[in-house]
Amino acid sequence: MKRLLPLILFLLTHVAFTQTQPKREVVGRDVGQLKNIKISGRIMDEITGEALVGATVTVPELNVTRITDSNGGFELVLDRAEYILEFRYVGYETIKYPIVAVGDGRISIRMLQEDFQLDDVVIFGRDPEKNIRSTDMGAITLSMNSIKELPPFLGEVDIIRSMATLPGVSQVGEAAAGLNVRGGGADQNLIQFAGAPIYNPTHLFGLFTSFNADVVNDVTLYKSVIPTRYGGRGSSILDILPKTGSIDKWGGDLMLSNFSGKIGVNGPLIKNKLSVRGGFRGSYINWFLGALSNPDLNNSQANFYDGNLVISAPISENNEFTYSYYTSYDDFAFASDTTISWKNNSHSLQWKSKFGEKLSLEALGYYTQYDYSIFNRSGINDFDLNSGIQDFGIKAFMTYQIGENNRVTFGGDFKDLTVQPGELIPSSEQESGILPKKVQDEFGRESGVHFQHELEFGEKIGISYGLRYDMYQYLGPRTVRQYAENQPKSEGSAISERSYADGENIISYDGLGPRGSIRYSLSKYSSIKAGYNKMYQFIHLISNTATIAPTDVWKLSDEFLKPQIVDQYSLGFYNNFKGNIFETSIEVYYKDIQNVVEYKDGANLILQNHIETELVPAQGRAYGIELYVKKNLGRLTGWVSYTYSRSLRRVITPFEEEMINDGEWFASNFDKPHDLTLIGNYKVSTNTSISATFGYSTGRPVTFPEAKFDYSGNNLAFFDRRNEQRLPDFHRLDLSVNFKLKGKGKFYDGDWTFSVLNVYGRRNPFSLFFVDEAGAPPQALRLAVLGVPLPSLSYSIKF
Repeated sequence: MKRLLPLILFLLTHVAFTQTQPKREVVGRDVGQLKNIKISGRIMDEITGEALVGATVTVPELNVTRITDSNGGFELVLDRAEYILEFRYVGYETIKYPIVAVGDGRISIRMLQEDFQLDDVVIFGRDPEKNIRSTDMGAITLSMNSIKELPPFLGEVDIIRSMATLPGVSQVGEAAAGLNVRGGGADQNLIQFAGAPIYNPTHLFGLFTSFNADVVNDVTLYKSVIPTRYGGRGSSILDILPKTGSIDKWGGDLMLSNFSGKIGVNGPLIKNKLSVRGGFRGSYINWFLGALSNPDLNNSQANFYDGNLVISAPISENNEFTYSYYTSYDDFAFASDTTISWKNNSHSLQWKSKFGEKLSLEALGYYTQYDYSIFNRSGINDFDLNSGIQDFGIKAFMTYQIGENNRVTFGGDFKDLTVQPGELIPSSEQESGILPKKVQDEFGRESGVHFQHELEFGEKIGISYGLRYDMYQYLGPRTVRQYAENQPKSEGSAISERSYADGENIISYDGLGPRGSIRYSLSKYSSIKAGYNKMYQFIHLISNTATIAPTDVWKLSDEFLKPQIVDQYSLGFYNNFKGNIFETSIEVYYKDIQNVVEYKDGANLILQNHIETELVPAQGRAYGIELYVKKNLGRLTGWVSYTYSRSLRRVITPFEEEMINDGEWFASNFDKPHDLTLIGNYKVSTNTSISATFGYSTGRPVTFPEAKFDYSGNNLAFFDRRNEQRLPDFHRLDLSVNFKLKGKGKFYDGDWTFSVLNVYGRRNPFSLFFVDEAGAPPQALRLAVLGVPLPSLSYSIKF
């Protein structure tokens, strides 16, 4: 009996232990294969069936991590053995999936969104050490789950403003359109949705971003060493990827706030083969304008909408087609006599294919159109002023995976541009004192070829280097002025004209753009990186404002306006703490910018057929240091970013009347030396969270009049040196509270979000106006867009 007791205990323990072990799935057909077993799969949402893009697949036994692609797919190469795969995605429960790899095979993983537990659990939506191990510099990807934790702006998640919370990225004001990245202008950023460029990404002059967050999967900003497959802009690339629909079940979402509302549906057109996602968003903001104290604004009206359609066809394991359509429209009737409107339309078709285990292809074609108009219906000299741009392009690149840490990417792209700078059309309904006028259309072609090689030498050193060759042609038909030598370009110095036929080459530019970075790992959790980046930009935004406005004119490089050339040097240190709970980085950079657009004093930029008479070439330089600390774990998560930077310009010409500030360096319109952002999200309970954002920055430069003088009976302001003064410093606090309610099918199911913008009512100046007072220089008056606390309430559900 004494001998049987240990045996019985052993058997009972063994049975109990065996019953607690998860069952291992045998993957693949056993054909005796021992090495290079290929395991592929797809990760989806358990409820909606949507692909989870950017989820991580980890093999702890091998310390290998893979990220899912735009179709939720992944691929692993393993030896014949037993493994436990770990699947993670932000906001979803982690899955541990035991397998026995015996041959090539495929698995399908469905993940459930989790109710946040108060215990400290780390949930990473990407490789948590990617910021350390990769050679990427200045590349930040935010998933929509991360962005949705920020306080909403007027009831909505704002993608553009979310990017402005990152180091090195800023905006010039509260209603500012576009971004200023590392000392660059708003036109130096390529913002693309589903691969198609978007030329005005805002609603209501920048108060809203014109991208519906429910149709967006993730957003990546490149601001340092930009991959060679991107070209055409000098400062950054903002790549916005749409979300595809479910391939096996229908669902949708609805959001209502006191400023706007949106609805979306998605599901299979053909189950497991063809999916569709559609979204529409519209505003009802006129009640808000009517509540404002400014008589011009409360007599105004505003409307906007945007829509999306995404059709995805994963026709096979190795081939997928995705069509994306995007549209947006705005109109703003100022005091009932002038209406400003603008609209975007874009189509893109993408094909992704795999040719075997090592070679893959991505090809995309797109068409984008941007139009804006001003309609005057005051009853006196009524007119329409129209302008726009059309952009058609194709691009393709292939990736060859030489080894696990060794790959080459190569390809090319082409685009055809047509710019209509402006056309003035008098009203035909009455006698008008305005004559019709049309500025000559512009035509250009851009093309480029590129390659990039990424490889690692052991665990310590990683290198990424590449080369891009850009080519540009400025084409006819066009009539071009010739100017006298040794004189500034003006109406008086024009001596002749030359006409070019349709499609005739007027002038060409080209250039080589090397790019590269190197990473040296100090340990598993820290590394040093250095990089260099050269970019060419052949299109410019002609504007006398600090932010994008609907009346701005896009201008192609010609024989007078040369392409912008940007050289950037970067150095960074990256360190993660406490098992990747904290991410930290410090980056320094220096940028040299050639052929920046500046304007002559008193320049007239509207309806200019010879705008070269109003422009002067300038040099630019920018430098700065960026600090970033992010916390991924616990009840309190968020990040802190601080940037010290300078953005300077200098104009030196042979002609004294064109000099600005005597040829000395001066601050650009968006030079803001200090920029601090604090982001916090606190999980109060399973269903309640509180978010806060605090921002502080130096006031942007402005030019004040120094005096006034009388000219022919008119009082005129005298301006001396440009951008010598500054607006008051900017600072603002935003708060929001989110409640996730589950009422078992009752009407209040879903998410309720209450937010307050500008909690303490700071009157941050967006611009200054000047009034004339007798016996004194013109006096400045401050215009604040958000001068009081602004509450909003939104309600969203999924169905």
